[in-house]
Amino acid sequence: MKDREILLIVTSVILTLIFSNLSLFLKSFASTPFASPEIKQAARQIEIDGFRKSEQDFWSQIKDINFDSLPQKSELPPVKTATKAAIAPQKPAKKPTPAKPKLTRPYRKFLFIGDSVMFDLGIQLQYTLKKKYNISDTKIDYKVSTGLNRIDYYDWYARTRQIINNYQPDVVIVLFGANDPQNITDSQGKGRVFMTQEWQKAYQERVERYANLLDSSSVRKVYWIGQSIPKKSFYVKAFPVMNDIYKTASKSSAKIEFISTWETFAKGGKFVPVVANKSGKRGYVKNNDGLHFTSHGAQIISDLIVDEMVTDKILKAPTKK
Repeated sequence: MKDREILLIVTSVILTLIFSNLSLFLKSFASTPFASPEIKQAARQIEIDGFRKSEQDFWSQIKDINFDSLPQKSELPPVKTATKAAIAPQKPAKKPTPAKPKLTRPYRKFLFIGDSVMFDLGIQLQYTLKKKYNISDTKIDYKVSTGLNRIDYYDWYARTRQIINNYQPDVVIVLFGANDPQNITDSQGKGRVFMTQEWQKAYQERVERYANLLDSSSVRKVYWIGQSIPKKSFYVKAFPVMNDIYKTASKSSAKIEFISTWETFAKGGKFVPVVANKSGKRGYVKNNDGLHFTSHGAQIISDLIVDEMVTDKILKAPTKK
């Protein structure tokens, strides 16, 4: 009797514990190998019901919140923003404005200065400039038997200033020398014998003075023409020395350009009387004195000068209509 009572009491306690927390019991028992599929399903349903109850309790709490009591937007602490300088987009660097090309004023006025040899050359230059480049504003200013030696006979410094001021040429072409191989009086008034060192120094001073005059003038471009090879041996020795003086003086000015013609009528260092022009036509290039050009020789030297002016963009062929 006593054993039955004890068993009854134990059974009652166990049943009380089971029913007081049935869900926990089923969850625990469902994980054992003895649980049937029905018991496992019942435990799963209990777990789902528990999730639903928790979810309902959460939303009930949300509904109980008084949103009107929350701080308004104006009451919220200010949000730190970046400064204007920090958020402003960087302006792209300005691209340098390309410099406008300078408009080059065309070279329209040409002046030819020198002795009687320049007269022969100047006539041909006038013809070529007119025919091929439509330039008619040209002027020849020459004086027979003159040069840069006997300035007591003819002052080319004074005359050149006068003609440049009056005519206002763009380009000047100079040719001196045929009359200068003679004794000279230097700046101290002393006579110097032709071709001595003293003579060369005195003549160089004369040439440099003339080059400075041209360089400081309004003229835009100067071509100093060297002496071509002559027929007479006396000049063959003198002209190369004089050409070197012209060339050296020309280097001191950016606007003065020396054009050598020495080899134009030479072959192997010797004078050649008959030479072909650009068209292949052959003809005599010097008169009997061996200094002055024939019209054929003047044409050849003229073409040499014109080609140089084209290279320097002094001359441009007119547009054909």
